[in-house]
Amino acid sequence: MQGLRDWFATTAGQDLAEREARLLSRRLAGLYARRVLQIGAYGGGRCPTVYGEARQWVMDDWPNGPIDLHASSEVIPLASGGVDVVILIHQLEFAERPHQVIREAARVLAPEGHLLVLGFNPLSLWGLRRILPVNRQTPPWSGRYLGARRIADWMLLLGLTPRPRESLAVLPPPLQRWWLQRHPSRVADSQSLGPGLRWCGGVNLVMGQKRVNGAVSPPLAWRRRLEIIPGGLAEAGAGARRTRRETWHDAG
Repeated sequence: MQGLRDWFATTAGQDLAEREARLLSRRLAGLYARRVLQIGAYGGGRCPTVYGEARQWVMDDWPNGPIDLHASSEVIPLASGGVDVVILIHQLEFAERPHQVIREAARVLAPEGHLLVLGFNPLSLWGLRRILPVNRQTPPWSGRYLGARRIADWMLLLGLTPRPRESLAVLPPPLQRWWLQRHPSRVADSQSLGPGLRWCGGVNLVMGQKRVNGAVSPPLAWRRRLEIIPGGLAEAGAGARRTRRETWHDAG
């Protein structure tokens, strides 16, 4: 993942991260999200905005990075059912075992919680860009891109109900720079594409909800503390921002 983090530190990567963070912020505004776990850190520690009394943590396998938990996305050191929202930031296409990553994300979700998956779209200009020999073996072009339908199928197998996907960033960085040079007063694409253009977006946001029969609504059901698994690999990151992320063991 270090190569992907390096790419997100570039101008093109920072631009994409900013647009993704805005999209995630809008989605979080409509969800019950008292505890939000973001798996995958952007280069500058960028996070979507959380609202109200929500707590937010970032987990990544990034020693001394701007994170709160140092752990692999394939083994999340948290107790099952303790997180309202899990966000996977380009984890599936760069993981050795993507099935295990999404399985762990679903495990730590609380009943009625939401899983948000950001990933590059193989059926887009970003997907076609991977064919070019230039930097083909480096992120973000070296990933195994997964279609939104496949991710939705995985969610169904794990008991999550998928919602309609969203997408953004039609143009990959080389074409986006060309567009901006020819049209300096216009942006390359909108923040979120409409239903008719979602198929060509370079980045998909696939969201699923963990529906449980007979589950009580989240505000009434929440009584337990969010717990780190005893003996887990989690440790506080040096860049943790305690102004918004206080402690894993707050009573809520």
